[in-house]
Amino acid sequence: MIKHRHFISLMFLLVALALVIPEDANAQRRSGRIFRFQNILEHDLRPYHFGFTVGVNTLDFALWPEKYLNQIHGFTYVLPTQDYGFHVGIVSNLKLHQYFDLRFIPTFSFGDRYIAFYEDDYDQGYKYRQELSPYFLDFPLHIKYKSARMTNTRAYVIGGVKYSYDLGSYEDRRPGGDNPLFLRTAKNDFHYEIGVGFDHYFYYFKFSTEIKASFGFRNLVLDGEEDIVFGAQERHWSSIDRLNSRSIMISFLFE
Repeated sequence: MIKHRHFISLMFLLVALALVIPEDANAQRRSGRIFRFQNILEHDLRPYHFGFTVGVNTLDFALWPEKYLNQIHGFTYVLPTQDYGFHVGIVSNLKLHQYFDLRFIPTFSFGDRYIAFYEDDYDQGYKYRQELSPYFLDFPLHIKYKSARMTNTRAYVIGGVKYSYDLGSYEDRRPGGDNPLFLRTAKNDFHYEIGVGFDHYFYYFKFSTEIKASFGFRNLVLDGEEDIVFGAQERHWSSIDRLNSRSIMISFLFE
């Protein structure tokens, strides 16, 4: 299992540093005034601007098993398991209106997720488990609707669609190897996304915190491969009726 603790620690460190910046004190020293004023007013007037984003995510599946799972396939449960991941991307923002932006944020993200096949009770543990370690190239296109600016903060909501290409997909893997292949997942997927966030205007840049949910359209399950060593059989991949990707992403954006 891939560990991302160093990345996650770095993200929280960046957030902590950003939140403790003594903005008010610096503003007072620069202007000699005792009241707070709006930073980088020209930022909202730009027709377009760029930035970058980093963050953490949880990758998961929405899984629907076949109707007669136990009688036909011999499994009591087939369950997905989520894990944590990391992502980094480039922000491109086009101003459409005072309160609307069009955003394109190509992102590279990765993590772990699993599907476990249980032949007995859940408490007895799984008998077969497929590890899936995706490496996504994501291409989301969002509409951002933002509130009126409240001094140096504003709230916003986003919504849109995303195309994902999984560099780590087993779709084209041929038989053989040291790992079982109880099922394959497709490498191309489409999602719809919704999220909320806050913009914070500092003296030199805009910092945003955002949480976003992503839901895949495509049924990702594909045939696995027969393997007498690991016990992989058709009953494994045929026990899943539908498998959709889903994730939650917490992002920190610098623009």
